[in-house]
Amino acid sequence: MKRSALAMLAAAFVAAVPSMAMADEPAVTETFPVAGDQFVCEDATYTLVSGVVHFIVHEGSSTSGNENFTLTIAPQNVLAVSNDPAAEGETFRIVGAFWVGGTLNEKKGTAQFTVTDHFQIIDEGAGTVGDVQVTSHTTFVPPDKLVVKDFDFGTCSSPA
Repeated sequence: MKRSALAMLAAAFVAAVPSMAMADEPAVTETFPVAGDQFVCEDATYTLVSGVVHFIVHEGSSTSGNENFTLTIAPQNVLAVSNDPAAEGETFRIVGAFWVGGTLNEKKGTAQFTVTDHFQIIDEGAGTVGDVQVTSHTTFVPPDKLVVKDFDFGTCSSPA
């Protein structure tokens, strides 16, 4: 699976949050502008011209030492333009979300993580003209069993 700037930004955001300080606390939110980012599709590239993405991250832990986290990135009022000459002057809406969540089992040493990267590029008169449809699941069982399942059924990739 291609790593996108969105995924790297999400990973950096999660890494920057001190785990113990966040455990069982309210979710942390942050908003970032997205103008200039691009969704690259099979037939066109869509450049974001306005809007923001809203990050929501939450971590938790149990008395036994198990941990969990979730991160959601959702666009808010994100608009894009296409490089396709046939769509000159048209504005497209970006809807959907990037989500990652995982759990760590302290006693067993196991971990599982799921990532979903699902966005639609919407033309007001024509409906969905492109989409990102990526789902990935990773499971780790000690000492060395790592299972990764990736699925990509979209026509676009998230901003890179």
